[in-house]
Amino acid sequence: MTSTLQPEHLRESLKQVIDPEIFENIVDLGLVYGVAVEEADHVVVTMTLTTPHCPMGPEIIESVEKTIMSEGAHSVAVNIVWEPAWTPFMMTDELKNQLGIAEPEPTLEIDPPPPPPPAPRKPEKKGLFSRIFGW
Repeated sequence: MTSTLQPEHLRESLKQVIDPEIFENIVDLGLVYGVAVEEADHVVVTMTLTTPHCPMGPEIIESVEKTIMSEGAHSVAVNIVWEPAWTPFMMTDELKNQLGIAEPEPTLEIDPPPPPPPAPRKPEKKGLFSRIFGW
């Protein structure tokens, strides 16, 4: 690996590649799983697409190749993988917030209401004199 081609820099440059259907870059979408620089400035990009039948897949792959080549790579291999399968939750938190699909805020635990007061006691049976005289 040469000092001019760094995986972190190449990954950052891939933010120029925009998914034409979602209009967001493939890195923030979570489509890029890895970037490796091998001998003779050969770069391997491991990534996925939003679906196996993505009609824009060939265009995205071509853009990845052109972007990496413009950074000085001698050759580029784009490996498309399907495991792990892409989900919207692979996006960066910033992009999820921007698109309105951020994970919901945790709900606060609320103490249950206190139990109801006990029912009033039934009056005791009183004798005849107690009822008459109130004893």
